[in-house]
Amino acid sequence: MPLWYYDKKELKSTPSIRDGVDPETEQRYRREGCRFILDLGIRLGLRSETMGTGAVFFHRFYMFHSFKQYPRYAMATCCLFLSGKVEETPKKIRDIMKTARQILEGARERYIPTLGDERGDLILQYERILLPTVKFDFCIASPYSFLKQYAKTIIGDKEQIRQMFQMAWTFVNDSYCTTLCLQWEPEIIAIAVLYLACKLSKFEITDWTTKKENSKQKWWEQFVEGLTKDIIEDICHQHLDLYSKNNLSSTGNGTINNPSVMLTPTQTNSTVTSPIQPIAVESPSTSRSMPPTKRARTDDESNYRSSRNNHHHSSNLSSNVGGTQVNPTGPPLPSSTSFHHTSSHDDFSRRTLTAPPPPPPPPPLPPPPPPPPPQSAVAPPPSHQNFYMRPPMPPPMPPMPPPMFAQTLRGQIPSSNPWPPPPPLPPM
Repeated sequence: MPLWYYDKKELKSTPSIRDGVDPETEQRYRREGCRFILDLGIRLGLRSETMGTGAVFFHRFYMFHSFKQYPRYAMATCCLFLSGKVEETPKKIRDIMKTARQILEGARERYIPTLGDERGDLILQYERILLPTVKFDFCIASPYSFLKQYAKTIIGDKEQIRQMFQMAWTFVNDSYCTTLCLQWEPEIIAIAVLYLACKLSKFEITDWTTKKENSKQKWWEQFVEGLTKDIIEDICHQHLDLYSKNNLSSTGNGTINNPSVMLTPTQTNSTVTSPIQPIAVESPSTSRSMPPTKRARTDDESNYRSSRNNHHHSSNLSSNVGGTQVNPTGPPLPSSTSFHHTSSHDDFSRRTLTAPPPPPPPPPLPPPPPPPPPQSAVAPPPSHQNFYMRPPMPPPMPPMPPPMFAQTLRGQIPSSNPWPPPPPLPPM
């Protein structure tokens, strides 16, 4: 299974940057493409896992290709089309193209020609390029399932836990607009957004279901061993930079006024190592079109590819993307299901109902064929046609005469013994 995680140095030498795109512009293109995927998925009624998988495909594709060669909105549409089939929530290509054109109308109307025709021929061509680029790796775990698993272990006020979980879910949605999915595993991202939600909601996790007595273990160490606080806060700072650049506000308890509240300041260029022992893959600077190298995962990493929980949180996701959710419009329904004929009785009275002419009589039937001649009882002469027929049975044999010995005993034939009979025995 290929490894799709990169360090910050590799993220600064992507094909787009080497092609002349400014690093900030490249990050903006990634944010706009992922926002487009989220907006398109909400209007199509897709699950959060499907939209997250499409965003991961989007980020992985542009680690090997440039934004100058493939427009971001067309490729984002292609990634969502593929993720719908991967997550078993497929949508028809014509519905996706129609909704994508509606989203781009207005300020972004100049990007509509980049989508191609309404039939989606260009999107299908991009799909044939996307599949080998992601190396047909469709086993993508999302932070949503880990977030639900971790939140169930927390013990405390249910209302506070619910609000904290709502905020953390929104943070997962926004994390796809960053490159965190290219740096860290989904379980680590789930822990980081849960940690950030606890800090912003002023809720401290002091008790959980698997906690041992007199244990100084942190709550996140029960899920990922060796995970340090520096790694978590580095992820939180990268996530909060998204709101500071776009002036976004979090949903849930309110607006984030001070993004770095209660977080230790970290340096942007500091190097943080993942506790899951990542192995470096082939840098995109050496190859544009080849997917990353393959390495064997450990037993701990293989458990991270667990089955996803298909619980639907579309209401949480819809509140994240700025603006009111737009329901797909359609033709108005009729006020009544009864239908009346528009013609009146006078119209029918003016009609002349004439019977059609009778059809011509059918032709007479031909005479029946003569009956076949009766078959004779005499067997036909032998020929090649009855070569394999059973031959006739021979006549029965006459009865055999009785044996000679039986006739002798009956006195019919005299005995041929010349000797006289023996004398009688004397009396005793």
